[in-house]
Amino acid sequence: MTGKKITSIEVKKMNKNRIYRLIYNSREIARQDIAARMSLSLPTVNQNLKELTEEELIEYGGNFKSTGGRKAQAINPVHDARITIGLEIRKNHVSILAIDLYGTVLDYEKYVKTFSEEEEYSRYLGYLVHNIIEHNHFDKDKILGVGIAVPGVFDQEKEYIIKAPSLGINRYPISKLTQAINYPCIVDNDANSGAFTELWNNSKGEDKAYLSVGKGVGGCIIKKDELYKGHHHRAGEFGHMTISPGGRLCNCGQKGCLEAYISTARVSDDLGCQIEDFFSELAAGNEEYLKIWDEYLEYLCIGINNIYMVYDSDVVLGGVLAQYLDPYLEEIKRRLAERNFFEKSGEYFKLTGYQSRATAIGAALQLVNKFIESI
Repeated sequence: MTGKKITSIEVKKMNKNRIYRLIYNSREIARQDIAARMSLSLPTVNQNLKELTEEELIEYGGNFKSTGGRKAQAINPVHDARITIGLEIRKNHVSILAIDLYGTVLDYEKYVKTFSEEEEYSRYLGYLVHNIIEHNHFDKDKILGVGIAVPGVFDQEKEYIIKAPSLGINRYPISKLTQAINYPCIVDNDANSGAFTELWNNSKGEDKAYLSVGKGVGGCIIKKDELYKGHHHRAGEFGHMTISPGGRLCNCGQKGCLEAYISTARVSDDLGCQIEDFFSELAAGNEEYLKIWDEYLEYLCIGINNIYMVYDSDVVLGGVLAQYLDPYLEEIKRRLAERNFFEKSGEYFKLTGYQSRATAIGAALQLVNKFIESI
């Protein structure tokens, strides 16, 4: 059986996309190098460069050093040719940012706002999007859309948030969340969004397990160049592994889940303080907090070790907790080494490089990814 024949129009589109990706990944390249590396004729390359220039996706930025002949022009991607907005929704606050095509944060704000199922909440999100665009004088025609990260479980069609315990919602229509936003929207699980940021920067194509720790605990599995989400889009729900049968009650209604032991609520809400206050007191030697933190680390390391034993790959921690863990990284690795028969260094454990903004960035990057695929 022969495969479907590719049309000349499809070939032209593929060439254009390949050329743009090469320029995007190289950041600076000469047309002769494009032709050589892609085995394309210079006329074909020139025609595609003309189109990409007219679409304001690339620009010419001077010349390379001469190697004896005429100096080659440097071709560069236009980083802010498109802008994407990212939103991270939590129970009591909303974070919003704008990124360029490389995921560089152009503006970031965090607002105190309690989540509500009322229409007013959607109008508030719409206002935040409008405000960040107006404040930065972004060209509205260059806005790709809005990526929204929510701490919840979705149905397969992405029409409903089936359950989001930290927000207190069940079977909540996603359309209610986005109805006042006048741009295309993608709504995704917060852990998947954080993992997408990790995937975007996974230049070596390594397998990783991403553990997201905030008020809710989730995760995702990174398989080289994609996120593995499982048959029901619930792969990586590490927070609901049972680590203590019959133990603490979890927000999901079950007992003994990892989330019940390492949610950041254990070091904030449960103590009647903010998480930054907890870590400030911890650094100051608060004895009560030191005991709580010792127990917290024990359960955190049980969870990380279990994930590592299943996937035998690096475990990357993101979410709210990540921004506070640098001073305790070596202690965590030491505990992991003691717990694992096979791995005695704990060096497989890493903190995400983006820490506090990874989730909103990842939500926005999903739209950037779709745009680049469409060129």
